[in-house]
This record gives sequence, structure tokens and C-alpha cells, in this order.
Amino acid sequence: MQDIDYDKAEYVTNRELENDEGEKTGRVKMFSYDNETFHYQLKCPYCGHQFEGSDELGSRPWWIECPECTRSSNINRIKDAAKKEVKKRGPDGVDPDDI
Repeated sequence: MQDIDYDKAEYVTNRELENDEGEKTGRVKMFSYDNETFHYQLKCPYCGHQFEGSDELGSRPWWIECPECTRSSNINRIKDAAKKEVKKRGPDGVDPDDI
């Protein structure tokens, strides 16, 4: 895989991929400079085959097929890890616990 110029990259990810049993047995490294052509290196979570390529990927979710076992891996969007806690508010906008 070519070196990534992080200052020019529009999208970059490097994370583990799960198989059907939920085990993290695969990995994907992917980047794009224009959000059209994506360069990737993938270790298939199903058969362990390692391969790389470049593709124009459409809208999400993205699916990349392993050339060895023909299973597809979903490269989904990483959700925001921060959880927001919503407090219950009374009719006047004041949290009853704050009184």
C-alpha cells in the first residue's frame, strides 16, 4: 500500500473487522484523497487472505469482496464513540434532580 499523505486525505481508517462469530480476525486500512477513489489493504476476517486494491466506491455502506473466498466485508461508518446523556426535564425545563 502506498504511503498516505494525511494532510491531503479526505478519509482514512485502520481498524479490525469481525467475522460472523464476532471475533476480530480481519483488518482494513483504507484512505481516499477525493472521497471517490478508495485505496485499501484488507485481511479477510473469514479466510485470512490478505489483498489490496483501489476502487471507486459509491455511497455507504461499502462492501469489499475477498478474491479468495468471495465473502464480502462491510466497511461501515464508525459511529461517534462519545455517548450523550439526556436528562429528563420537567415542564419548565428544570431537571428535578437539580432542585
